[in-house]
Amino acid sequence: MAIVGYVLLGILAAVLLLLCVPVRLILRYCTGKAPVGVLRWLFFQVDLLKAAERKTADTETRAKKAEKLQPKKEKKPLEFSRTLGIAADLLSSLKGGAGMIVRRFRIYRLRLSMIVAGGDAAETAVDYGKCNAAVYSAYALAKNFLNLKNPEIEIRPDFVSEKGSVDFEMRGRLMPIIVLAAAARIFAAFLVKTIHRKKLQQE
Repeated sequence: MAIVGYVLLGILAAVLLLLCVPVRLILRYCTGKAPVGVLRWLFFQVDLLKAAERKTADTETRAKKAEKLQPKKEKKPLEFSRTLGIAADLLSSLKGGAGMIVRRFRIYRLRLSMIVAGGDAAETAVDYGKCNAAVYSAYALAKNFLNLKNPEIEIRPDFVSEKGSVDFEMRGRLMPIIVLAAAARIFAAFLVKTIHRKKLQQE
């Protein structure tokens, strides 16, 4: 029995250790090149853009088949109100768990290099001012709720070129155990709200 206990403890410790290995998100965009979106964990790597394209294509194919096979059914008022109640419970339950994920997701590298050009010097100057205002306003807003390091932001006007360019890179990490804890929190809150709503409906 003692050996079995030690083995189980070892497996649990290994699982916890793996859940503490961060998942890394890498996003890149450069003018004239294909965008990059990659999710990495240990030796595994997922191309997010290709996965999203495949999922969109599969969803559209299933939707077309479903439209051909089944006629559309209108939801009854009671059924619709129940659906609205479930949606409201889910949305209100997301607040705590989603906030936990956002706060613990660390952006350890954020780089943005922009060259603003419009052909005409006056137009370039106006666009340069607008870009600065938009980028730094977004940064001021984001740093209030995102966990990010000092970003590398460079915005330069080019009064000679006719076209501008953007070079963006973001790298962030999050431990899977945080996601599991947030999911458990969302599920618990959703369960409590659903039970409370059903009790109110029965009264």
